[in-house]
Amino acid sequence: MADKLISLFPEMDFSDIDDIGNIEGIPSEQKWTYVIDFEKRCLVLDDDGRPKKTKGYKEYLIQTAMRILNTERFQYIIFDEDIGVEKSEWSGWEDIEVKRDAEEALEAHTEIEKAEVLHMERIGNKMRMSIRIIGVSATVEMEVKWSNEAG
Repeated sequence: MADKLISLFPEMDFSDIDDIGNIEGIPSEQKWTYVIDFEKRCLVLDDDGRPKKTKGYKEYLIQTAMRILNTERFQYIIFDEDIGVEKSEWSGWEDIEVKRDAEEALEAHTEIEKAEVLHMERIGNKMRMSIRIIGVSATVEMEVKWSNEAG
């Protein structure tokens, strides 16, 4: 009796599902993402223990910007070369180069029309930036802090 081969991967029919993951047609004001606590490096959970979603476009923009600024460019093959910053190199760069890297990385995102580092400060192995982001549907100002990694 021959053994029947069983696939490790289930066969699934997605024909009844419309446009999986297509966010291009969603108006900017309706976009959301999951909220991450970047200091603790974990998802924020709601009262029911489920991952919390952003509420409103401004929070979406801030979370998107934080993801970009906390992702090391070229480190993850899942992202193309436009995603992230070269944070591991910043300690040897001039401030103007660090600002340019951050602004260019943010502006590569389709929802961000303009990003401007308003203020940047380095103290020892810590760095702080104040950034204005002009999105498709709103403008936000945010402060970002790093330690150790950003030199």
